[in-house]
Amino acid sequence: MSLIANIFSSFFPDLEGENPQREREFAIDASTRLSVVGLIKASIFWLILSTLLGLLASIKLHTPSYQSGLEWLTYGKVFPAFWNALVYGWLVNAGLACVVWIVARLAARVVSNSYLLNVSNAAWNLAVIVGLTGIFRGDQAPYRMLEFPVYAAPLLFAAFVGMGLWTVLAFRARAFRSSFASQWYALAAVFSFIWIYTIAQVMLFCLPAQGVFQGVVASWFGSNLFGLVIAPMAFATIYYLIPKALGQQIVGYRQSGLAFWSWIAFTSCSGLASLVNGPYPSWVASLGVVACFGLFLPVTIFSMQFLSSLFARFSRIWDTISMRFVFYAVVAMLASGLLIVFGSLRSVQETVQFSQFDSGVRFLFLAGFCGMAFIGGAHFILPRLLNKELPSAHLADLQFWIQGLGVFTITVGLIMGGFAHGGLLNGSQADTILIMRETLPSLVITTIGFSILLCGNLCYAVTFLWILYSPRSDKEKTVELIKASPEMEYTAP
Repeated sequence: MSLIANIFSSFFPDLEGENPQREREFAIDASTRLSVVGLIKASIFWLILSTLLGLLASIKLHTPSYQSGLEWLTYGKVFPAFWNALVYGWLVNAGLACVVWIVARLAARVVSNSYLLNVSNAAWNLAVIVGLTGIFRGDQAPYRMLEFPVYAAPLLFAAFVGMGLWTVLAFRARAFRSSFASQWYALAAVFSFIWIYTIAQVMLFCLPAQGVFQGVVASWFGSNLFGLVIAPMAFATIYYLIPKALGQQIVGYRQSGLAFWSWIAFTSCSGLASLVNGPYPSWVASLGVVACFGLFLPVTIFSMQFLSSLFARFSRIWDTISMRFVFYAVVAMLASGLLIVFGSLRSVQETVQFSQFDSGVRFLFLAGFCGMAFIGGAHFILPRLLNKELPSAHLADLQFWIQGLGVFTITVGLIMGGFAHGGLLNGSQADTILIMRETLPSLVITTIGFSILLCGNLCYAVTFLWILYSPRSDKEKTVELIKASPEMEYTAP
């Protein structure tokens, strides 16, 4: 009974004291608490499952006989299941948890229609379960990040429409007519998914495009899913957290509009660079290469804004657990952005195009940049949403270092293996056995990285369950536990 009482107290806190600002924030949080906690819980489940699938796929690359007797665990099924669980399961749930809470807080009003959000969240995770089940059954589609079978698409689409509708209604109900960069990216994410997913489903499955144009559509969708849906959620989280956690306004905030529109414009075409040397018109791949180089502009602005703001309060980063994850995310964003530009060069693609290099860059971008930003957001949101302190600062600290090491190790293993693999494929004397022998160290490094990351993810799960089920201390029964944060990302002139 005590666990039931503790969970009830977490979701329905009865706090003592008077603080008008905190009372307003608690009223706003109460309207989204069930949804945000549910999204974070689902994201942790999918994070652990995707890590297990990634570990299994990595093992199979250097030990093909592992679990070879199970037909539904072949590499051809485990590998796409890993990426889909990572993106649709972990990152979308975690990103939406941050976006929902940020949009509600910036609205500065109690947001209604919580039932729409709850139903949409449940439908989305059900759709992911149906999609992954279809992959393991052998019903997967042949396009990257569109492997979910066609019968999962309507539910996936309807669920995101519901969440997008809630976000738009919450934005319209805001108390302030002005808007902030974090709101721009939140709206861009929800609108972009509905747009790109509709086009991809129609042109690949409903009314299939002719010939090689299907490959263009699939490549366009895959890159836009990362750049126009997942990344904007991460940018929204970072823009919101830095001033709130550090009390430091975003340096160079006036350039946020330029960064926003240039990111939208260039990232929407950058995925076409992967079509170099394929059976496509040369201008298609050239457009993708130019777009990749165009990413220098927004990435430079983001780096100047975020790093300058973080270094202005650098001493406080290591005293604030959420800011450690944000700092890691910003560095990973810069590194992955440079690798995307470098990897788009035709001379580089001649070596790494059909290797693991692309998987390493994608993983750094998704798990290192977006994922770490969302985890930092969860560490910031949960204490304020539940009015509880993180149960163990040491466990959160251990989680950061283990997860950071795991992401770094996996990225290094995949990128090193990509260069070694690509170089041997281009060699006239290379054979399968030689390639396997030469790339074995990098494959083992990747497996070790997934094992490390799994340990860090388990620490994250323990922290979540601990704060949710722990009894309230005397300090956590008052409204004074959480100090008020600055109101805006910048000071209007």
